Amino acid sequence: MLLFVLILLFFLGFLFGRFLRTDWIRKYKVLIVLTFLLLFALGVEIGSNDDVVSKLESILFSSFMVSTFAILGSFIFAVIFERMSKK
Repeated sequence: MLLFVLILLFFLGFLFGRFLRTDWIRKYKVLIVLTFLLLFALGVEIGSNDDVVSKLESILFSSFMVSTFAILGSFIFAVIFERMSKK
């Protein structure tokens, strides 16, 4: 059921962005604020889960490495994509 709601919200957002004026999103930086709220909610969810907190010490390094390589890979892809799109 949750997956259905997520997919429905995604498509509603897609239709909203496709057919309605979305200049206000860029003006007010709504996406940045929503991203911060999502990260905050994720932190609250993880912090309230005792199983995750008790295993935090053992998964800290691997989590750090996964996030570091994800950021690095995204950066490298963006640089390559920007250079290829200028040609």
